[in-house]
Amino acid sequence: MQNNKLLLSLRVKDNLNQQEMADILNISLKTYQLYEDGIRPMKLEEINLLSNRYKVSFNALFNLTKSTKYYNTEINIDYKYLKFSLRYIRRMARIPINNLSKILHTSPSSIMKYEKDPTKVSITYLYNFAKYFNVSIDYMCGKTLKKEVFQ
Repeated sequence: MQNNKLLLSLRVKDNLNQQEMADILNISLKTYQLYEDGIRPMKLEEINLLSNRYKVSFNALFNLTKSTKYYNTEINIDYKYLKFSLRYIRRMARIPINNLSKILHTSPSSIMKYEKDPTKVSITYLYNFAKYFNVSIDYMCGKTLKKEVFQ
């Protein structure tokens, strides 16, 4: 899911050790190591911080594309737009919550929770949603107007 090789590459390119990167993200060293090893997914706000710092798209950090092109025009995640996107994309595809929950292997109540309060969205869900609907996570988070995922 998250591109731990890119995470490592960004850290090394910036000449930082793991503790320094953990400090930037305001997390423990152990948590950062779990991120870099690909064992634990990062939080959306942490991905946003890295995206802005290194000018890398969410899609690259989520390993949805090989291109690291940064199209983001906004610094912050637009949670209102994410809320709208999650619901709108699902509804335009005419997929009821129960069906989507089976497709994405999550509970209907989780989907309803994410659509009501996107600040609680699971990174795994966001990744699977973007992949299933072939839509940019940068776009869903209101950081760019480019809807498609570039390979």
